[in-house]
Amino acid sequence: MSLTEKTFKELCDLVEKVSEKYFEAKQMTLLKMRGELIAEIDAPYDVYLYKVERAYAMLDPREKNLINNEFFYQNYRDWWTGLYSKANFYRFKKQAMFKFLEAFRHA
Repeated sequence: MSLTEKTFKELCDLVEKVSEKYFEAKQMTLLKMRGELIAEIDAPYDVYLYKVERAYAMLDPREKNLINNEFFYQNYRDWWTGLYSKANFYRFKKQAMFKFLEAFRHA
């Protein structure tokens, strides 16, 4: 199923998974750098981090703000109320999620 066929909820779930794996990869990379890993891990965490950061860099400032506040470093609930109407927020959020996931796929 392509991203264009995904529902808003499915897009949210996908970006949430990318975010969770991103923080896991950051933690594993940090532990590896400190020499604190018990076993050697074969997962290419550095590649994953690069892909996420590259995808994020491809977004415009509004999209970065939405992705960052909604999925990565969630500031607080309803952070967007002073910036957008509810309809615009959901429209912009869907666009940002779609663009981020597309960029992540092709990074």
